[in-house]
This record gives sequence, structure tokens and C-alpha cells, in this order.
Amino acid sequence: MKANIYAERVFLRQLTADDTDDLMKTYGNPLTMEFGSDPVFTSTAMVSQLLKSMENFAQNHASYEWGIVTQDTGEVIGTCGFHSFSPCRTECEVGCLLNSEFWRQGYMSEALSVLFSHAKSLGVERLFASIDPNNYRSIGLFCKLGFTIDHQTSRFSLCLGR
Repeated sequence: MKANIYAERVFLRQLTADDTDDLMKTYGNPLTMEFGSDPVFTSTAMVSQLLKSMENFAQNHASYEWGIVTQDTGEVIGTCGFHSFSPCRTECEVGCLLNSEFWRQGYMSEALSVLFSHAKSLGVERLFASIDPNNYRSIGLFCKLGFTIDHQTSRFSLCLGR
């Protein structure tokens, strides 16, 4: 089981079937999913499959995903996590998704800041992010968090150090 990670207004925790309705609000939202790697979800069965996949990947240490939960309401408003680990597990890619109803309120910045601190505790020294070049909101957020773009690979990276 992954550790819960706390910030001022949000905390990150493992997702469960009880989160299906909240996840459907995020993954079923066309605006939220515009630049997502998955299609817009059209049923709760798709959320169930997502949760099973997340659990399988976590058990195999292939990826770790947390729900982003508001401290005040307990609502799951998005997800964030790590995947595509390097063989020595000192590098990985970060992914995130936030329900568009919560954009531009600082929630994702807060969630990613504590997630990156947690990455250091796992021995991760460098994070990568693949961001669609038209996704200006995400590009701005990741640059604000210290990521720089490698123009040869079009990937963003952040050195966390040891």
C-alpha cells in the first residue's frame, strides 16, 4: 500500500472503488481529457478497469498512482503518479490529471510539489514529463515547478538530486 501524502489543501492517497463517481467526473469530462492519454470515459466500467490496471501496475512496481483529494470535502479531484521507471529506478515519468472544475486554483501545483518530495524519498533523482505542445496550462505548471524542456526529445525534466 502506498503512503498517504499530505499538503495544505489536498492529500494524495490510494484510489478505491468508492472513488468511482469522483473519477468518472474527471475521466468522463471532455475538457479534462483533451490532452489525456486515455479517451473520455463513457461508463463506470471503464473506471473499474482503470482501478484494476492501477492496482496491477502497483503490485508489479511498474507505476504508482494516487488520487488527489481535497482536505475540506474529501472529493477526489484528480490523479498523479509515477511510471516508466528506469532500470535502476532513479528516473521516472510523472503523470497527472485534474478535473477541469479545479483548474487554476493551485491544487495540482500543491499535489505535485509533495509528490516530488516523496519521489526523493523513493530514491528518484530525475523526473520526466511528456506534455502535448498545445497543452499550455500543463507546460506553464511544469515550468513553474522547475522543469526544463529538452528540445531534442521534447520532454520536460527536473533533477531532484540525491
